[in-house]
Amino acid sequence: MPNTTQYVIAGILALVGLFYAALPHSVHTSSGIGLGLSHTVHVIIGAVFIIAAIVVFMAAKKA
Repeated sequence: MPNTTQYVIAGILALVGLFYAALPHSVHTSSGIGLGLSHTVHVIIGAVFIIAAIVVFMAAKKA
């Protein structure tokens, strides 16, 4: 996979992670993609997405 594609994927993962980790819970539930989960679970999902973004970014940088 070309580096540019990996950087784009890392950026998307980071933005989704920030959406779940940093925004208030009311934003998730009113947007329709809250999945019926509690705010704590949203923060954990956001952290996982951010970690995945870092891994993809580092893999792109290494390649």
